[in-house]
Amino acid sequence: MDFITGAFLLFFMICVTVYYVIPKKGQWIWLLLCSIFFYLCASVKLSIFILFSIISSFVAARRLEQLCMQEQAGKAAWGIHKKVVMAALIGSNAGLLFLLKFASCGSFLVTRLHLGRLAFLLPMGISFYTLQIIAYVVDVYRGKYPAEKNFLQYMLFVMYFPQILQGPIARFDQLKKQLCSGHAFSYATFVGGFELMIWGYFQKLVIADRAAVIVDRLFGEYQSYAGVYMLLAGVLYSIQLYTDFNGCVCIARGASEMLGITLAQNFDHPYFSTSIQDFWHRWHISLSTWLRDYVYIPLGGNRKGKLRKYINILLTFLVSGLWHGMGLTYLVWGLLHGLYQVLGSLLMPVRDGLVSLTKTNRSSFSHRFMKQICTFFLVMLAWIFFRADSVTQALQMIRQMAVFNPWVLWNQSVYLLGLDAKNVWILFFAIATLLVVSIMQTKMDIRGWLAKQGIVFRYAVLYLALFAVLIFGIYGPGYDAVQFIYGGF
Repeated sequence: MDFITGAFLLFFMICVTVYYVIPKKGQWIWLLLCSIFFYLCASVKLSIFILFSIISSFVAARRLEQLCMQEQAGKAAWGIHKKVVMAALIGSNAGLLFLLKFASCGSFLVTRLHLGRLAFLLPMGISFYTLQIIAYVVDVYRGKYPAEKNFLQYMLFVMYFPQILQGPIARFDQLKKQLCSGHAFSYATFVGGFELMIWGYFQKLVIADRAAVIVDRLFGEYQSYAGVYMLLAGVLYSIQLYTDFNGCVCIARGASEMLGITLAQNFDHPYFSTSIQDFWHRWHISLSTWLRDYVYIPLGGNRKGKLRKYINILLTFLVSGLWHGMGLTYLVWGLLHGLYQVLGSLLMPVRDGLVSLTKTNRSSFSHRFMKQICTFFLVMLAWIFFRADSVTQALQMIRQMAVFNPWVLWNQSVYLLGLDAKNVWILFFAIATLLVVSIMQTKMDIRGWLAKQGIVFRYAVLYLALFAVLIFGIYGPGYDAVQFIYGGF
């Protein structure tokens, strides 16, 4: 059951209605039943995997809490047992994740080892809930909070349906209390969540699915195109990926807000970043902080000298690449982002010297804008590896960007890439709308501002956005809604 289906909307309407009718103390039980139903709709057979992860992590956390108490009582030998339990939990769950991802990569080794049949055993949300339970167990191991004693409430934390599909990757101490405390109906919160859902549908159906038509054509027939076509492929894929993923997260966060539960923000206008490091503070924030807390810092972070720091950065981003997929293209993508940060740090004295020599004001608009353009270009180049079927294809597409043919932008050639003139202009205006709204969001809280306006104005804006999705969304006869990209990770 995907967020963009009528079945989900019907399911969610029933879920919300019953949620606010029943007593508060029973709301978490209803949420658990809804989450189980939502997951079973994806696959009954594959539910065994998430059940294994829930049971194993619940038991491991309870055991770790007992071992912590033993260790605090002066029994040092129990510290070794703690590490064994934690390693077993992480190894079994992470190992299962990477085995299933490896089986789905279709490599020569997969064929030789006869693992291809496992490619059909990739459960919904496994990449996200695996990281979520690892973070929970590690936090219990560190003594950050006690292990959860109510199995069903812990099950709800892992399976909560708005965030199981594509995150955000929740932390136990941030989400569990909200899930189980009960919530009274709030008109302002309910409408605010609905507004966020509409914004998510706009990004997904009006921008991402429309951009996907051109992107699929250019990446699928890359040998027939060059120059601006390849640049257009990279730029549009960057926009498609962002609006697809952020659209899903907005729908998830909006649906959760309508239930009175706040999920963490996962994006902070990443394409406005002024450096690659800044980009990773803004893109997929829950994954970035997870990698920082559970990979980079345990490796030593920046505490053991610059060389070790750079190695840790590269290893962290290689893990990020592996998490997204087992193909070589994902590893190159992760390594590129690691190299960007290492080179950025190494070249900092040179950049400081140039700024001093040219007497550049680093806080000026022109300097910040130049850094934003350069950062976006580097990110876009890396996304080409992320999207391409092979490293060879990605390198060839980047080489083909050197061809000079800007006239294709105004000689109607772009109308031959899968979208007619009307749809190209709809895409252009939708992206422009995204840009304007994103700039406004950096200056103000739009939903908060709307909440203070008169009811006629507020609902006029709300209905305008709703009809924009209904009229200009890519769906209906001749179209199939494109599945959320990150749903495959």
